[in-house]
Amino acid sequence: MSPDEATLRSFAAVTGWVQGQSYEAFAISTFLQKADYYLVSQAHAGGHTVVTHEVPAAANRKIKIPDVCIGLRIKCMSPYEMLRHERARFVLGRETA
Repeated sequence: MSPDEATLRSFAAVTGWVQGQSYEAFAISTFLQKADYYLVSQAHAGGHTVVTHEVPAAANRKIKIPDVCIGLRIKCMSPYEMLRHERARFVLGRETA
């Protein structure tokens, strides 16, 4: 997806938040070069929910998606929470038609 005007503004918001924290320079550089940065920015711009297996971590050597989401008030949940929220059903057995 090509970034639209809202996403470009969100890039700035995410970058500003990340740089304003106590993360190590290597962690910031790495995060800003990965897909996580784009994913969080897209969610921020569109008001979307991020679904990830990552959990928040109180570390300054690696930036975790949930930490950025919490900091920017972006909704974030685990895949299991998403499946419960969407009321997914997985049915085993033969189809009867």
